[in-house]
Amino acid sequence: MPKAIFFDVDDTLLNFGLSSKSALADVFQHFGLEWDVAVKQRYDAINNGLWAEQKQGLRTVQNVIDTRFRLLFEELNWTVDADAFRDVYQGQLAQSHVMEQGALETVRTLSGRYDLYIASNSILAIQTSRLRLAQLLPYFQDLFVSNDIGYEKPDARFFETCLQRSQRQAQDIVFVGDSLEADMVGAASCGMNTCWYNPQQKPAPQDLDITHTIHSLPQLTQLF
Repeated sequence: MPKAIFFDVDDTLLNFGLSSKSALADVFQHFGLEWDVAVKQRYDAINNGLWAEQKQGLRTVQNVIDTRFRLLFEELNWTVDADAFRDVYQGQLAQSHVMEQGALETVRTLSGRYDLYIASNSILAIQTSRLRLAQLLPYFQDLFVSNDIGYEKPDARFFETCLQRSQRQAQDIVFVGDSLEADMVGAASCGMNTCWYNPQQKPAPQDLDITHTIHSLPQLTQLF
């Protein structure tokens, strides 16, 4: 059995897609811009492409945040201050906290059995705000967030720093996350046990040794 559990945030505890959708709609309205299907599709393509490059170590999280709106507005030939748009969006995102089903109950139950930690590629202030609004923050011993740590998943140094700060051994940790590349590969490379949160029940890659797979968060309380 583990001695502690590390949790990813986005699309693990909090539904990032729904949170981002709400924040984007508000920011487009704030700037008087049209947020239609075509614009959304172009944004998604740009954003997903940049995040894929981040997971390959080609970009930092901050670079993705700084670049995606600029590329979108250039492609659409819109004269918009991309940095100002980014800042308003980040502020709106910090207030969005749509939880994955069963997140609060699962975290509350597990916190009575194990020490829990956050391990996320993001901005510390934003994740702290979102977790507080979702009433999840009190259940975690510490928050390990990439812009504060100085390294990003799947870089081994991110996971090593998490272990150092938590004063835990890798074999005593279960890492729960949705991303195969950032979470499962990264955590396993440091010797952690892994738990893939896979609510869409995607097929697992044959070449990746995942310790556990769950399709809903409450399953964690049955595993551990």
